[in-house]
Amino acid sequence: MVLFGFGAAAFFPFFSLYLKDRGLDPGDIGLVVGVMALGRIATNSVWGHIADSRLGRRDTLRLSLVATVVTAFSLASVSGALGPVLVTAFLLAASSCAIGPSIDAIALEHLGEENVEGYGRIRAWMSVGYAAASMVLGILLQAAGVSWAIPVFGMVSAAVLLWTVTLKRDPPRHTAGEGRFGSVGAAMRGAPRLWAFLAAVLILWTGFSAAWNFLGLRIEAEGGGPLLIGLGAALGGICEVPIMRVSSRLSGVIGLRGVFAAGCGVYATAFLLWGVINNAVAISLLTVMEGIGFALLFTSLVVIVGRLVPPSLYATGQSIATTVAFGLATLIGGTVGGWVYQNVGALAVYGGASVCAVCAAGIAWISLNAPAFTRHQRIEQPIAPPPGPAAGV
Repeated sequence: MVLFGFGAAAFFPFFSLYLKDRGLDPGDIGLVVGVMALGRIATNSVWGHIADSRLGRRDTLRLSLVATVVTAFSLASVSGALGPVLVTAFLLAASSCAIGPSIDAIALEHLGEENVEGYGRIRAWMSVGYAAASMVLGILLQAAGVSWAIPVFGMVSAAVLLWTVTLKRDPPRHTAGEGRFGSVGAAMRGAPRLWAFLAAVLILWTGFSAAWNFLGLRIEAEGGGPLLIGLGAALGGICEVPIMRVSSRLSGVIGLRGVFAAGCGVYATAFLLWGVINNAVAISLLTVMEGIGFALLFTSLVVIVGRLVPPSLYATGQSIATTVAFGLATLIGGTVGGWVYQNVGALAVYGGASVCAVCAAGIAWISLNAPAFTRHQRIEQPIAPPPGPAAGV
């Protein structure tokens, strides 16, 4: 988790500046973000099926990391021509999208079905790595140039790959008859509430993609640079840690859907402020709200999906959610957001993103109207029965 946080810090806060440094304008950057989303859409659920039904989650993690290292250094080596950047960015997204879901599935399996709400205590270690690396990289990239962002991401991915030698191989968990569409079809048939929840995830992360992917450009437009971007990302990561640590207690007070809705509210406020305020330092400091919202949203999302699908489909369930949040939503938010940012302005992007977050909170609140999500519950039996004609919550 710590090393994965280092890699996330090298990539996400600085990617738009990296692409701009390569000669791309906001419209081109939005296109790259959309193409990467297509890569995730095309392969995320395939990776989940492989992890649960074919190779096991740990070998799938290793395979994804090998491909990520190769494609990251390929992206770092191409020129600023849009075509080669699009191709290598697509391959990088298609390769790397299995890392997060695989790690999350391994964490949920480690916790056990009765303790999945403790996921935040494990996930907090990624935030520790993300916060520390964001600050250090902000300083280094300010001095050495933002072109180092992707090579650093490749090196950190190689370090994560080396660390996986400490993990023993695990067998595939999903051994039941697969039916149509393999483990993905089994997960979707066995959890009817998952469909409605994914609609909320789609709307929320569409707004997030439009807001976050151009935040670096927004800070730079107001006179900032990599140092301020790294500072904001670090502050957000620092705030993630305590909130993730107490997320299980918080869900015991307001329920999982309450935690998710609270995160949507924080995001809605943050997005609006990013668009209204015209000061680079203030926008950077307000990135702390992204950390708070992300801690509430991501921990609740992983646990909600973990309760909606049986343990044998943990990797598949997380891959489906990731496909929607960082695939389809990113495709829509990144491409539309880039066009709106360039042709209409930042305020329109961030105001629209705020509305998306509010709408997502409402849909999630309605769709998760069940005891497993409205109040804390230590379960004695699985929330989601094994896949079958009548399985699911």
